[in-house]
Amino acid sequence: MSSIKDLKIEQKSLLQQQQVVAELNTLVKDIERSEKIILDLQTELNTVNTKYPVPRTTRQDVAYLTDLLKCAQKKLAWEKQIASMQKRTPATLQKMAQLLNDEKNPPTDAMRILMLQALQGVQAAMARLQGLKTSEEGENPGKPTSNPDEIGKQPQPNAEG
Repeated sequence: MSSIKDLKIEQKSLLQQQQVVAELNTLVKDIERSEKIILDLQTELNTVNTKYPVPRTTRQDVAYLTDLLKCAQKKLAWEKQIASMQKRTPATLQKMAQLLNDEKNPPTDAMRILMLQALQGVQAAMARLQGLKTSEEGENPGKPTSNPDEIGKQPQPNAEG
């Protein structure tokens, strides 16, 4: 029969397993939120580039640069969010690995399935986010940029104009 100490350790392990699943699910939501932010930012950047075609007057240049600055500030907030996720993810995965390899209190099959599903959710969300970046790289270079890395870079005038 298990001692009270063993039962408490088992209960603590179960709580940690549930916490890891919750952290992974939170990570999925954060990635999805990042995906939405970057899509909105791309749309806003396209709108700004369309709104202020070249050549521009000085007033239009100021308005254009002001709008680009707003986009750049949003991109900076997005980058901070991504950096935060990058810091949290390895620790969560390491904790999950420790719980999965716990010989005294291994997760139940049901908990293993929940962990796997949460992990697959993270993987799918990351693939979608990566897909956004990959699809941007294949865009027509003659079109106004929607790449957030290009925010703030002015289109270069061609030799004719």
